Amino acid sequence: MSLPWAKLALLVGAIGIGIGVACIIPDEDIQILITDVNNYPVKFVEGIPLDEAARCACSSSCECPLPGVTGIPPYLDPNDPAYQFCVCGDNEVDENRLYGIEFFVEDQDEVDGLPSDSLYAAALLDWDPTLGDSAFDYVAYRSYLDPRRPLDLWYSSYESLVIKRPTPYVRSITLRDPQTGRLDLCNGAGRPLAPGFHTLSLIVTDRPWFQREGAEVEPEDTGEPFESMPVTLEGVPDIAAGATYDIQTYVFMCREEGDLNCCVGLGGG
Repeated sequence: MSLPWAKLALLVGAIGIGIGVACIIPDEDIQILITDVNNYPVKFVEGIPLDEAARCACSSSCECPLPGVTGIPPYLDPNDPAYQFCVCGDNEVDENRLYGIEFFVEDQDEVDGLPSDSLYAAALLDWDPTLGDSAFDYVAYRSYLDPRRPLDLWYSSYESLVIKRPTPYVRSITLRDPQTGRLDLCNGAGRPLAPGFHTLSLIVTDRPWFQREGAEVEPEDTGEPFESMPVTLEGVPDIAAGATYDIQTYVFMCREEGDLNCCVGLGGG
């Protein structure tokens, strides 16, 4: 017995709709690929002492691919003669000032086997993030570290022999006077330091620093408005551009010049 044509058409339509519904592709597994991504965060890295079993687990030579160890502790104990610094007067330098220090940071982002991110670092003096002040106002030690210049790649066995992980693409941050190779924490900040405890914070980011757009101002002499130049806020990561960042802080103490007699005339030390 055949169905009437009208009922047959409805039945075929319902079957077609059912098949169409059954073939809808679920969207939970669809991934949109874009090129403007920041897959890996920038971070400070440092070597760590390993016991013999841990070293031998890396290689038959019992050596593990690790970065170098930064030469100073987080707290530069003023009771240690190596960290007894002074605030010196004009035409004097601190004879006990440090030798240059090298820090290491890594960022694994790459394109075609080459690092894709430029890293920037700034040295901050006495910056307390809990106060809510902009890091830009605390950038110091510019003669040792230029926050506008991208960090150089650092090549070593650690860079090429890291196992079971992406290439770290290590960069180095070096704090030292290019002429003397020394680092004067109490006199080289670019502004005077009072005797007492201070902090040195290093901040590194994997995007150019945040740039504040120029504002429209009206000079009093002409009255004609004009656009002021954009301002780069060094030390302020550009989070809106996808930047990541890392911070490392060190505490040190500066003494009065006469406390330790550690200041000498320029040309000494």
